[in-house]
Amino acid sequence: MMNNSAKSAKIAIFGGSFNPPHFGHVDIVKNLERYFDHVIVMPSYISPFKAEQPDSSARFTLCKKVFASEKTEVSRYEIAKKGVSYSVDTAAYLAKRVQGELYWVIGSEEVKRLEQWHEIDKLKMLVTFYVVPRPGYVLDEAVVKSLKKRKIKIKIAKFAGLDISSTEAKINIAFGKPNKYLPSAVYAAVEKKGLFNPYGNYARDLHDYGLNYRRIEHTYRTAIRGAELAKIYGANVNDAVIACILHDIAKSQNPDDYIGKVDIDGFPVQTVHGPIGAYIAKTRYGVSDEISQAIKYHSTARANMTVLDEIVYLADKTEHGRNYNSLGRMRVLSNGNKDVAMLEALKEIRKLQEIEPCTLSELAIAYYETLVDADSVYMPQTEIEQAEQTSSPQKIEQSKEKPVKQFVSTGDEIKDIALVSAGELSLHKARNVDIVSLNGKTIVADYFVIASASSTTAVKALMGYVEDKLTKQFGINPNKRDINAEWIALDYGGVIIHIFTDKTREFYNIERLWADGSNIERYED
Repeated sequence: MMNNSAKSAKIAIFGGSFNPPHFGHVDIVKNLERYFDHVIVMPSYISPFKAEQPDSSARFTLCKKVFASEKTEVSRYEIAKKGVSYSVDTAAYLAKRVQGELYWVIGSEEVKRLEQWHEIDKLKMLVTFYVVPRPGYVLDEAVVKSLKKRKIKIKIAKFAGLDISSTEAKINIAFGKPNKYLPSAVYAAVEKKGLFNPYGNYARDLHDYGLNYRRIEHTYRTAIRGAELAKIYGANVNDAVIACILHDIAKSQNPDDYIGKVDIDGFPVQTVHGPIGAYIAKTRYGVSDEISQAIKYHSTARANMTVLDEIVYLADKTEHGRNYNSLGRMRVLSNGNKDVAMLEALKEIRKLQEIEPCTLSELAIAYYETLVDADSVYMPQTEIEQAEQTSSPQKIEQSKEKPVKQFVSTGDEIKDIALVSAGELSLHKARNVDIVSLNGKTIVADYFVIASASSTTAVKALMGYVEDKLTKQFGINPNKRDINAEWIALDYGGVIIHIFTDKTREFYNIERLWADGSNIERYED
């Protein structure tokens, strides 16, 4: 344990389940090392917000392999202590053993429930909360104001976290997706020891129940979306993922096989897989009544839905593979007020006539109309566009140097901007210039242009060349910039240009997160 004699030393405490440790964690630790004198990674034994974490010894060992360095130590305090890991106990323990200012690192998604943390009034006397912005989780000014009123100290990090979660990594493992998120040491443990795969049995059985590739891919995307919404709504993420994986398990089943076993009265023919799926989930997997119920009503909805019911319904309707005109609006709404989102989604499905008239759905609409003020001002399109931009994985500061030309680009114009940017970078000797077509993988942009430079000086010079070229040819300036000595990002709306030093590009390897082999193109003169 560090024993720093300097009272002014700044010490970051980065706690979590690390189940599993992933590149998002690595990125945070490396950034913390830039701003703090010492970093303590603290794997929990049992998080008060999560189910018991398996293989605590394995998680600790992997954390040491992944994070330990001259500036970062991995503490086994919480794992050795066992029991539920409360931050206040850990902070009190560290306050007696290290000298310096303690900063407790949290993601921006955690801020809204910070006041519910165990003995928060005692904890606030021991630490300053260091908030790392996370894609899709905008800080609520009212919440921040409330925290300050209670004298809970908050400092916003000068960097943003990557759009990666442990849950998403586990869903990818369950569905056999290529490894994009886990360091090699962690993925080796997945392959050799079967670690971090709590959803594998559910995912493997989908094929046995007759689901085709397309339906399984929809299920995968719904599980990812369900995990996102569960975090936003403060619900049990594990329950949400299981319910989402099983929500369509009966889609290819013959209803006649379940006569006398399942009551499908009141369910239109297109939705009977809901109650049948709930029956399968209950009898085969022994899921809770709440999970079973969420599966049952995921197509029709109903009055008096639980939060889990709403998560599965909205995840099914707003997963990335859906294709309807108001999808962007629905995703943004569901990231905010779930009652408004449910009402809008139910009306949208009725308008699209996805299912025949259904009493359950009509009762659900009537129910949500009582919850949503008829005079509520729904989010206008301009606010939707702004909200979508906040999910960028990069923290990009608003440019103060030049007025930005606002324009609406067509798909061809956006592609032209990407191609011209790549050409200008290549002309001025940038290395390994790649164009990544995001193909709906994110609402942040349509293309990433990624390039390497030999030095920090070259990074800045390339930025200047690109900005000048795009201003002259298209009459545009970057909407936002993120300027770092070794990594510069220029945001042109549909195109985000990343210019790295060679070493920084190799470390972050953002192509890993967005490229699948078919959507990346090396620019050649």
